[in-house]
Amino acid sequence: MPGLKYKTTADINVSKKIVEQVIGQEAAVNVIKKASKQRRHVLLIGNPGTGKSMLGMALAELLPKEKLVDVLAFQNPNDDNSPLIRTVPGGEGRKLVAQAKMTSASSFKNQSILLFVLVIVSMITPWWARAHYKSDIMFAAFFLGGMLFLAVFILFLNMGRRMGAPQIRVPKIVVDNFDKKQAPFFDATGAHAGALLGDCLHDPFQTFSSDSIQKCISQNGDFIGNKLEHLFEKFSQSIERRDIHKKSYEAIHLPKNELIIIGEMDGHIHPVEVLSANRYDYDGQMIKLTTSENKEIIVTPEHRIALWIEGKIVYKQAKDIEVEEEIVAQKEIIIDEQDIINTYDQRQQELSKSYYEYLELKKDNPYWGYKKLAKKLGVSYGRTRCWWDNNTAPVPVQTAEWLKSRGLLPLKLDNPKLPLIAKVIGATLGDGGIFENINAIFLSSSEKNAVEEFGRDIEAIFDLKEMQNSRIIEGGEFGHSWCYQNTNRHVIRLFLALGAMRGNKTKLNYSVPSWIRLNPIFEDEFYGSFLGGEIGTPIIHKNGNYLTSFEVGITGSNKLRENREYFLTEIRNYLLRKRVNSTSIYVGKTKRENSLIFRLLIEKKMDNVMLFLMNVKINYCIHKIRRLYTALGKWAQLKKDKYYELTGKGFGAETTMKMLNLTPYSLYLILNTPVPNEASS
Repeated sequence: MPGLKYKTTADINVSKKIVEQVIGQEAAVNVIKKASKQRRHVLLIGNPGTGKSMLGMALAELLPKEKLVDVLAFQNPNDDNSPLIRTVPGGEGRKLVAQAKMTSASSFKNQSILLFVLVIVSMITPWWARAHYKSDIMFAAFFLGGMLFLAVFILFLNMGRRMGAPQIRVPKIVVDNFDKKQAPFFDATGAHAGALLGDCLHDPFQTFSSDSIQKCISQNGDFIGNKLEHLFEKFSQSIERRDIHKKSYEAIHLPKNELIIIGEMDGHIHPVEVLSANRYDYDGQMIKLTTSENKEIIVTPEHRIALWIEGKIVYKQAKDIEVEEEIVAQKEIIIDEQDIINTYDQRQQELSKSYYEYLELKKDNPYWGYKKLAKKLGVSYGRTRCWWDNNTAPVPVQTAEWLKSRGLLPLKLDNPKLPLIAKVIGATLGDGGIFENINAIFLSSSEKNAVEEFGRDIEAIFDLKEMQNSRIIEGGEFGHSWCYQNTNRHVIRLFLALGAMRGNKTKLNYSVPSWIRLNPIFEDEFYGSFLGGEIGTPIIHKNGNYLTSFEVGITGSNKLRENREYFLTEIRNYLLRKRVNSTSIYVGKTKRENSLIFRLLIEKKMDNVMLFLMNVKINYCIHKIRRLYTALGKWAQLKKDKYYELTGKGFGAETTMKMLNLTPYSLYLILNTPVPNEASS
């Protein structure tokens, strides 16, 4: 180019600072420089090749120099799933790993030297015996004895390793800052924005016009109507306004638990919290969509809508939706007649279908006889004659009619018996269930009042007489177990259709029925019954200073590992909504072959145990609640005594709380709340 005196690119002076090497991103460079001075976070998202990685490296270079640390992970002897994380000054991590490897190698080297010496001794000893005793027999005896001793020694050496002989654990370096003087830079190039931030998708439940009424869930679980306009009026002082594409854009960030609506989560319809709401003016053509529930949605053409496609939720722009595609929508009806019929085998389902066609045809042609009806339907004369003469419907239809007569079909979301139904179904995932041959629905417990309560709940749901179609069996070698059984097939079919577990649960997938997620009250009853059977409540440890394990456990084979961990994660999320923390999911072996136990460990801090007792409902198990109160009472008394002891020695309240692992709230409760009576038992 004219005016340039460079012969090669080597003649061009390039700054060593990366921030000065960035070309065409002056505005971004200014942001990076400002962020480095203020020690702020910067999120860089954009198309490939725009300089994101270079700007990130520049930010790391500009940040003030600090003492860097290496992060190492050590094996946890108590829990393989929770490694011990330690930090050391930068550059020391590699030294620690090298020392651990050398120590491990020296231990192995010492064993090798000892083995080598023994081999030499065992080879020389027979020849010494031959020369000393001048006998070939003694030579053979010493030779065989030496070989046998050597074999036994090697065997015990290997067995010692397997039986848990002390081993040198080599740590792994998670963050290595060896020979580095500036902040580390980790490039996330190649990960789409959703992997970094979480995909933000819209569905028809989360978008409304300003004057439309959406259903939200109140604290008592009821559905109430609310207008988006009311939210903007309520939080008018915190509205954020921007001018985007010449449109009047407004947004508000809602306080926690201000608005909970029905949305989509993990592929299921589920209550979701609304974090923010926004609106802007739109001038153009709108698209009206109609759901299977005859509900109308009016959206802009580019708006993404959730659809059911091949059993999965897929998002499409409104303008691309075809006529026959089904929009994901909340159904007012949970189950109907067809859901009950679907719990029977294929033959019974086809028979029921023929029967409904028979009734329709007979209604339209009242003067036809059973033979003509059979010919028209393509079935045998005997079948229509039975229906004609005896007025006897197929078994699935009889079940559906019986449930209709009790107001349980179609079963709608506003049915007042749903909390009780959720309570019973939760028990079928715990110590209850339905027999594989569908002979009975049952609950087993060491408490007779628990199985009696279970029976009363079933009687209340179906308007049955006391102990109708049911019995309570006393079992166990010493009569310490009770089992309630109800053999009414109509009752069993309803629970099957609603998601109750049938057969051996150790071989089945655990899942929360989708309708349970639609109402917090349903969730409380469902999880309360499950936890009543499967939670392990703690006692005071024999050392007297902490609680034993507090956990939820279920069993299953390794093939069901993913399902068990997902189900326990759902329980963890439920407990979190109740402000109860859990630590981890632990997997261990049982005495049975090819059987594992999966445990969700609940945090055993004083506050956490108190919140569990206050916020989480436990059904069908009074004993576990009393046991937890007893443990908490004794533990609180121990903490109280220790608090007075430490403060009496001159320690301050704040220091004492840290030593006893207490918060101001738990300390207040311990000092001002009487210890439960159960604690003295």
